[in-house]
Amino acid sequence: MTAAHPLVRESAITPGGIALELGLPESLHWFRGHFPGQPILPGVVQLAWAAGFAHSHLHLAAAAREVSALKFRRIIRPGASVRLELDWTPAIGALDFRYSEHGLACSSGRIHLEP
Repeated sequence: MTAAHPLVRESAITPGGIALELGLPESLHWFRGHFPGQPILPGVVQLAWAAGFAHSHLHLAAAAREVSALKFRRIIRPGASVRLELDWTPAIGALDFRYSEHGLACSSGRIHLEP
């Protein structure tokens, strides 16, 4: 059986939003076929999870208008434990996200939401 979502191991409210500790089991279906023999977590999935967790944990229901400052620094592999930090700035309608593993930046960006 393959999983579609990461395991949320911990969550903590932060001054700007929330931080989540996520477990990424090897059975996560996003790793299948991306890439055979060298599976990695696709960037589009990282964006979707950031938006989805913002919706479920920060109650942000607006649609994404654009993405900016997107950076992929480290590959996220099956079995990883990653930290996802979400910071919401309502004045500009921006959701900043950062994924890290063992304190090292994996990816980050800003999702601009519809007003």
